[in-house]
Amino acid sequence: MTHFRKYSGFYIPYIIFALVVSLLILFNDKGALHLKMASFYTDTGDVFFKYYTEVGGNIPFYVIGVLLFYRYRIALILLVTQLSTGLIVQIIKRSWDAPRPVKYFADNYPDIELHKIAGAKLYAHNSFPSGHTTSAFAFFLVLACCTKNKFLQFLCFALAVLVGFSRVYLSQHFIVDMLAGSFIGVTVTLLFQLYIEKKSIKWADGSLRDVFLRKRN
Repeated sequence: MTHFRKYSGFYIPYIIFALVVSLLILFNDKGALHLKMASFYTDTGDVFFKYYTEVGGNIPFYVIGVLLFYRYRIALILLVTQLSTGLIVQIIKRSWDAPRPVKYFADNYPDIELHKIAGAKLYAHNSFPSGHTTSAFAFFLVLACCTKNKFLQFLCFALAVLVGFSRVYLSQHFIVDMLAGSFIGVTVTLLFQLYIEKKSIKWADGSLRDVFLRKRN
């Protein structure tokens, strides 16, 4: 419970978020809910979400390189959680092979045309779960656990939710894909955080910055 209290700025809003989204999924038709959630289109939103969604792509791996100069432990946690959650997502995607919104609506409601954004390709297969959302929640939870400031922890949560929403906004995923992705990202990261907190790994508390400083001296 100490871990949850320490990082409650992320966990509490996430629990509320998961409950609200679960209720929306439970009491709404899948297609209708997607159209409602993906109906807030603006020119600014098109540009913002087209690029911001990549925070759930390769960006966490670039941040790992930066974190090596701060602390090996955090870089290790981020690397392990990104690789493990990515593997889990790919296994589920290929086992489930759920249609993405563009295929779902083309097969079931061919008269409905989804909003398209220039330069954003709409994929048709492997919708469940959302890999970008999984990556983003794992990424931002690791960052949230780097600070004791509750506001910064909440900010990390909000930034993760924005990535998840971007996947729905871009009609790459349904909201259930986003929820499942967030659950995988948070659960795997939480379990590894709890595991690594119990381990005494002396070298993990160092960094590349320490190496360079020692060489100078």
